[in-house]
Amino acid sequence: MEAGRRHILVTAGLALVLLPVFLAGWYAAAAPIGWIAGKLAVPLIRIASEGAPTVELKGRDLLYTVKLEMPYRPGSVPRVAADIEVAASKFTYGIALFLALALAAKESRRPLGIAIGSAILLVLPAFGIAFDALKQMGAAPDLLPFLAWGAGKREAIALGYQVGTLLLPTLAPVAIWLVLGRDAWIPRAFAGARTAS
Repeated sequence: MEAGRRHILVTAGLALVLLPVFLAGWYAAAAPIGWIAGKLAVPLIRIASEGAPTVELKGRDLLYTVKLEMPYRPGSVPRVAADIEVAASKFTYGIALFLALALAAKESRRPLGIAIGSAILLVLPAFGIAFDALKQMGAAPDLLPFLAWGAGKREAIALGYQVGTLLLPTLAPVAIWLVLGRDAWIPRAFAGARTAS
């Protein structure tokens, strides 16, 4: 068997063995990991909704309370508070995948790279969490008069939700690992030419 193919198979096999271990660790730490991303999502929710959100941890989920008000009118300013629950764990599991990949390939077992990749994957889920909360707000009929979102903003929120839910949790860990372990997948001839120059 060719050495390159053997290296890929060994790395993939070791990643598959490590993945359940890191998923168990992630499951145990899902609440604090989600809390970090949930707190980082607050400014994005505030900007998009023009409301004042607060967040609290409810088990493994995040509970946002968003206070909205209509534009000022003489006599009264209608206000409403909405509770939005977001399952943060569906956005944060990528850290387990990244750690399994990073420790499976010897080229990516650099402590600094693993720390940087893990830090990125603690922050990145804030994007998906924020757009999940915004999507839920936009789907609530009683909040529509308070939000007054145009079609463009609704489409942007729908796109942000799709990217944050479907793409980032699964592709970001792999992309970060590929950058950190580029010595494993860059062809040897190209790597030699790069170091020679």
